[in-house]
Amino acid sequence: MCAGGRGSGKSALLAALSDQYAQRVPQAYADLGADRFGQPGLAAPADGEAPRNASHTSDLLFYLMDGLSQKPSEFGGKLSFPRLVQGLLAITSWEPVRPAEMPAARYRLGELQRASQPDQQARNERVLGWIDEVAGALPAVGGMPPGVEEMVRALLRIVATELLGPRANKEGLKWWGARRVGRQGDGLAQLTELAMTFRGEAEDREHAERHLLAALLADIADHYGWLNTMNRVPRPLLLLDNAHTPTGAAFLDELARVWHEEAAGERALRPAVVATALSQDPPVPDPEDTAPSTRSAPGAFWRVGRPAAPAGWLAHLPLAPLTLDEVKEMFGEDRPAPRTTQVIHRISAGRAGIAHALVQAARLHPRLHDGAGTVDPVDLLALPADPESATTVNERILATQLPGEVARRRLTYYSPALDNEAVHRLGAAYPPGDPGGVPVLEAEAELRDGCWGRHPWPGTDGPFVGDPVLRALLLHELTALTQRTPDAEQWKHLHLRLRSFYDPHGRGTAAERPDVRFLHHSLALGEKEFVVHALHRRFAEQDAPDWLAALNLVCAAPRPPLTLPPPPEFTAACRACAPENDPVHRAVRLLVSALWAQSPPLVAPQPDAIGTVRLQLLTLAMAQSGAPAAQKVFYRAHEEWPTLLGHWHQAPHLPTYGESAP
Repeated sequence: MCAGGRGSGKSALLAALSDQYAQRVPQAYADLGADRFGQPGLAAPADGEAPRNASHTSDLLFYLMDGLSQKPSEFGGKLSFPRLVQGLLAITSWEPVRPAEMPAARYRLGELQRASQPDQQARNERVLGWIDEVAGALPAVGGMPPGVEEMVRALLRIVATELLGPRANKEGLKWWGARRVGRQGDGLAQLTELAMTFRGEAEDREHAERHLLAALLADIADHYGWLNTMNRVPRPLLLLDNAHTPTGAAFLDELARVWHEEAAGERALRPAVVATALSQDPPVPDPEDTAPSTRSAPGAFWRVGRPAAPAGWLAHLPLAPLTLDEVKEMFGEDRPAPRTTQVIHRISAGRAGIAHALVQAARLHPRLHDGAGTVDPVDLLALPADPESATTVNERILATQLPGEVARRRLTYYSPALDNEAVHRLGAAYPPGDPGGVPVLEAEAELRDGCWGRHPWPGTDGPFVGDPVLRALLLHELTALTQRTPDAEQWKHLHLRLRSFYDPHGRGTAAERPDVRFLHHSLALGEKEFVVHALHRRFAEQDAPDWLAALNLVCAAPRPPLTLPPPPEFTAACRACAPENDPVHRAVRLLVSALWAQSPPLVAPQPDAIGTVRLQLLTLAMAQSGAPAAQKVFYRAHEEWPTLLGHWHQAPHLPTYGESAP
C-alpha cells in the first residue's frame, strides 16, 4: 500500500509499474475511486437501486479478470479463470426476469458469448440455441422459483463447457463442490447457493463476494502450479488506485480477509498487489529521513511469516517525495534561472504532480530558450499552464488538487484565516455568490476528506488551511483574484474582517496591546509602521522568546496585492521610543521589513535581506545589556537565523529559544 498526498505521484507510480511490466507479466489496473474503474469505455452504473445480480466487487472482478486474461508477449501461457467464470456466471446470468425483459436478457447473454469467444460467427447459431434452451426454463413472473438450481445447471452445462473447455469446467466444478457455500451438494449445487446468497442481505452478499475472491486466487495459483512457482515465473500484477475511497477500502479489506483465511499451499503463488491511497504528506521533504518508503524499504521491513490478522498482509509504504536532484532532472537540458529548481522543490514539497506542472510551465516560457534563462522564481505560479491557454499554472494545479469548484473558491477566500473560529467571520460574506449552506463546515470537511495535512504554526492552532503547499497556492490565487478588483478592495475587507476577530473591544490600532494575530493581518494590509510601533512596545514588555515568536507570526503575513493603495500615514507617537532617533525602533522597523520580504514561499534566500536581519538582531541584543538572559536569546538568533534563512527556512518557523505563547 503506497500512500501519499494529492499530487504526490500515486497514479504515476502505478502507470510506471504498468509500463515496466507490460510485456512481462499479466496485469490489471483499476481506479477504485472512479465509477468506471478509470476506463472511459465502460458503461456508467445505472441510476436508481443497485441490481440484485451485480455489485461493485463482482463488476471489479469481471474487469480485473479481463485484464489478467490478456497474454503479454514475454509470458508463457495465458491465464484462465474457470472457477471465477463459473461463480460470476452463476450470480449474474440467472436472476428471474419478466417476459418484457427477455430481449435484454437475450442481449446480455449474447454479449457475454461474443466477449468470451474469439470465433463469433461460428458460434452465433449455438448461442441462439443456448438462449432458447435456457429461456424455456425461465418463469413467466419474477421471484426466485424452486427450479433456480436447474437453471444454473443448464447454464453451466451448456455455456461453461463451451467457454472453458471440458477439463477446466470439470476442475472448476470440483473446486466449487469443495467450497461448501451451502450445507450439501456438488459443485452445481454450491453455485446455486452462491447465486441465491448473493441476492440476500448485505452480509450475505459480502459472504458470496469472498467466495468469488477465493476463486480468483485459486485460479491464479492453479495456473502457476508447482513447477512455475519453483522456477520463479513472475507473478501477475494487480494495480489498484485510490484504495482509500469507501469502495476501494471495502474491496481491499475483503481481499485481505480472503488472502488470510484461504489455506494456501506452501508453494501456492499469489498475485502481486500494489495499491495506492490518499494520506497526509509531511509539510516539507526531509532529505535525512530514513523511515521505509517507496524509495527505500530494508529487508527487515518485509514480513516472512504468516501474520496474525488480515490487515497484517498489507505492507504500508509512504510515497517518497521527490529530491531536489530529481526536480532538476525534470528540466532535461534546459537551464532555469538560479534557484528556480529549489523554489519548485519547496513550493511543491516534493509532490511529483505539482513539481511536474511547474517545471513544464517554466520550460515552456520563452525566456528560458532565448539564452537569458531569466524566469524569476517569484513569477512561477503566474506562468501560463501551456502556450495556448490563458489559465495560469497555479489555476491548473489547484483544479487538480481541489476538483470541486465551490470548495476551491471557498478555500481561496478562507486561506488567510489563522484559525477555524476567525474564518466564520468570512463565511457570511465570502466568497461572493456562494451557493450557501454551511460553507465553513463544508470547507473544513473538504480539507479533512482530502487528507490535507494540518501543521499548526508555533504557538497557534492554525492556520485554517494547515497544509503549507495548499495554503501557498490558495493565497497566490487570492492575491491574483483580489488584484483584479478596484484598489484590491476584497483583500482589504477580508483582512479587516479577520483581524476584527482579535479585537473584541473594537479599539483597532488604538488598542493598548494589540493581539499578535491582529498585527499579522495589519501587516497583510500594508500597515507596517503601526506594526513596528506595536512590536517595539512588546520588545520593552515581553521576554525575548515570546517577542521572537510574535515577530515570526507577524512576518508570516502574506504580501498584499500590488494594486492595494498604501494605508494612511500612521502618525501616533511610539510610546516605547526614546526622545530622539531610538535605535531600537529603527532596528525593529528594518528587521520587520527584511524578514517579511524573506517570508513569501516563492522567494529564494536574499543575501541583502538576510544581512539586514543579522545586523538588526545584533542591535536588539546590544539593547538588552541590562537583561543577560534576553541578550543571550537575541544574540543566538543573530548567529543562527541568517544561516537558517540561507537554507530556505522562513517565518513563522524560525526558532525562538524558549516556550512561547504569542
